[in-house]
Amino acid sequence: MKLTSWRVALRIARRDALRAKGRSALIVGMIALPVLGVAGADVAYRSAQLTPQERIERSLGTSDALVGALSPGRTVAQAPNADDGTTVLADPEGQKPSPEQVKGAATDPTALVAGLLPPGSTLTSARPGPEASASSRSGLLLTSTAEADLGDPLWRGKVDVVKGRAPHAPYEAAVTQAFLDQSGLALGDTTTVKGVEGKPFTLTAVAEYPGDLSKVALIGRPGELIAPLVAAEQNKPLPAAGANTDAAGADPATADAAAANPPSWLVRLPAGAHLGWAEVQEFNRYGYTLTARTVALDPPARSAVPYYRSQKFVLATGIGGSGTVVAATIAGMALLETALLAGPAFAVGARRSRRQLALLAAGGGDRAQVRAVVLGGGVVLGLAGALGGVLVGTGLVAVLRPWLESAAGSRFGHFSVHPLDLLAVGAVGVGTALVAAVLPAVQAARQDVVAALAGRVTAKAPSKRLAAFGAVLVATGTTLALLGAGGSGRPGMPVAGGYDAQTLAILGGSATAELGMLACTPLLVGLLGRLARHLPLAPRLTLRDAARQRGRTAPAIAAVLAAVAGAVAITVYTASSDAESRSEYRATAPTGAVTLTVIPTSPLPQLQAAITADLPGLGARADVYQLEYHFCPNCASTVNFVDSVATGGYQWSAPVLAGDPTVLHNMFGLHDPAAEAALAAGQAVVFDSRYVKDGKATFHAQGESGGGPAQPGQASQPGDKDVSVPAVLIDNPAAAHYGIGLVSPGTAQHLGLATQLTASVWLPAAPPSARLQQQATAAVNHLDSFAELAVERGYQSKSDLTTLALSGFAALVVLGAAGIATGLAAADSRPDQATLTAVGAPPRTRRVLSGLQCGTIALLGAALGTLCGYVPAVALRKAHEMALHIPHEPIITPWSQLLLILVALPLLAALVASATTRSRMPLARRID
Repeated sequence: MKLTSWRVALRIARRDALRAKGRSALIVGMIALPVLGVAGADVAYRSAQLTPQERIERSLGTSDALVGALSPGRTVAQAPNADDGTTVLADPEGQKPSPEQVKGAATDPTALVAGLLPPGSTLTSARPGPEASASSRSGLLLTSTAEADLGDPLWRGKVDVVKGRAPHAPYEAAVTQAFLDQSGLALGDTTTVKGVEGKPFTLTAVAEYPGDLSKVALIGRPGELIAPLVAAEQNKPLPAAGANTDAAGADPATADAAAANPPSWLVRLPAGAHLGWAEVQEFNRYGYTLTARTVALDPPARSAVPYYRSQKFVLATGIGGSGTVVAATIAGMALLETALLAGPAFAVGARRSRRQLALLAAGGGDRAQVRAVVLGGGVVLGLAGALGGVLVGTGLVAVLRPWLESAAGSRFGHFSVHPLDLLAVGAVGVGTALVAAVLPAVQAARQDVVAALAGRVTAKAPSKRLAAFGAVLVATGTTLALLGAGGSGRPGMPVAGGYDAQTLAILGGSATAELGMLACTPLLVGLLGRLARHLPLAPRLTLRDAARQRGRTAPAIAAVLAAVAGAVAITVYTASSDAESRSEYRATAPTGAVTLTVIPTSPLPQLQAAITADLPGLGARADVYQLEYHFCPNCASTVNFVDSVATGGYQWSAPVLAGDPTVLHNMFGLHDPAAEAALAAGQAVVFDSRYVKDGKATFHAQGESGGGPAQPGQASQPGDKDVSVPAVLIDNPAAAHYGIGLVSPGTAQHLGLATQLTASVWLPAAPPSARLQQQATAAVNHLDSFAELAVERGYQSKSDLTTLALSGFAALVVLGAAGIATGLAAADSRPDQATLTAVGAPPRTRRVLSGLQCGTIALLGAALGTLCGYVPAVALRKAHEMALHIPHEPIITPWSQLLLILVALPLLAALVASATTRSRMPLARRID
């Protein structure tokens, strides 16, 4: 065709779009909806991606470097930016420590770091503090701690003051917004920290960590918070006998906390000083990490970094890459959604214009010119929809930026708009609109001119070959996705577009299966039309209209199918991952149990009274004792179970507990008459078969010798005490998580062993609220700072922003696509509705028809999308299992979410369509 003909076609298409404003708006909306979503997602994603400068600013603030004491006395390896990875290298067997290792282990960390840095460098401690309990409106709140001079520009970008003023007077502090929200406090209030209650802190500022907006933190001035907390922890009395201590008597929890917060320093270099990769490697030889701004912004070649050589090749779908596969799958499905949403629009547009096109053909226009007019409509409306979608999507991200940052838990680095990205998204929108107009254009060019001028509509039977081809595509795509997820051929190596073969297999297989289901849709719609004869008037007309207008119905169903498939895939994947995490969770008591842990000097009666006063409805109290062996005056050791099947060196086992049947109920969640009878008869109740042999349980207590307990077949060491007790095995893995077994206090006394009360446990009908728990914790801390109150709330599922966003997007598309297709159907079937009105159909018939049309499209699309969604879900789970080398985990079906998709959404779509449709329509004179 000549350019002149295209100009005429585009002018006709523009005039036709302006003449039918309602239909054009619906078509533009259908094209703009996915473009809006993809454009908004692109802007949000690009804005959240930090530049190297922004990343280093969140780690270093405005300083020049950050030094961390990872493992002094060892050799470490790190990425140029230590946040990207560090590791402690294994020392070769038999090799003596290097001079650097010896010096690193023996030298004061601050002095060593200062000696390795250029002269004149300034060190500012950036060591995070331990977790602590701070007073709140309702009691105590667990918070992380830190120290920083927030008035110093050195911290800008790492910790920012967003409200109030930076602390500058003694015992002033800043807190995060999450701290204020959870504590109920406000700026100007004071809070006290458990362990250093004598110095309350006045809150003067709200500070935020740009990379972790949900962090609960209390930030004190240098020297006023961390050192007193550490000193208070060091002065803490020794735990009760039987508590978890190491061989030196130290509390492992304290040691773990110290290891988790090693010293670190922000470094400000003197003018002209420079830190390069050679200095980073020098620090590594002493066991320290060094993130230098100059190195992070201009890193050495990957081959020159020992850290990368020391790491094994990791699958792209491993811990760090599974999100890449999920994100790629979502993005691919979104692009497929863009292509499918435009389908029903131009089919109806061409049908509405068939008389005009027939007149064009009758006036001498050839088939190419007829096709050009329909394709011109695709170009005009595609441009309008793509441009509107890009502009609205970008604007929404700008307007909703604070909410998006809060929901994601981190600030954008900057508001980033990549014109090429948005141009590509818009081009995809225009391209899909043009592609969607191709089939209607071809059909319009081939239509019978006389039949079109007479207004007669002919419908072909659905193609069985197309349906068979679709079934083959479904099987092929499913096989490709599942086999590709478990493939072993060098996953992680980029193949195309930066994605590895595994990602491409999952994405390609999922898309192929969806396209195959799409090819089957016209036949399925036709089969449903055959059932219409058995239904009442309204559903009969609905199914017959859907079957007759398959060119309009099938694409709308496909649009809903693609959106639901993406939502179902991520929902099922997330539910299965959540079930895996739930299975790995180890509770310390039955869900809802309230546990008070005490030390020998705790004022137990007052503590118990305070708890029952603050937490009403706790029920009966169970006092839990641990068995002790007093082998000399003022000398005691814990009595432990002996593992009857242990073959290697002795491993510390759980202590033997003592208590009455209430302990069975409250601490172990067990109501078993046989267990209660055994306890009363002086027998031990054991929950793990490894600790019962020949009907007896063996207890061991360490004596004066200080040696380890005896092994099976090994004689007890001098001063140690071994006793065997008749035992009843209650094979209950859940109870075994809380303790190995239990005897009565009377049995302990009969064995010559003492008991020490270590905890009181209540099991109320429902766990107390967080507010009441804070209140009770404050009362406990007021009476005894070393007593601990805990509430076992069971496994808490983590909210997933991706799942929530995708589910919301799916709901929007289901309602939008079904509603738009219903509006197009209503416009296309106006003559039929006028006929119904003319022959006396009640006014509500039109509302019922619209509701059923919308509900039918939503229901069929949701049902088929649910089936398709399982393909990527199973493939992604399989890829996750292969990456982490974990055993097969079952696929969990989240029935509640699926019922919402399969029942609630179609019903809502039908109700909305019915409510927004006018009951009456003006009658037009029909001239044949």
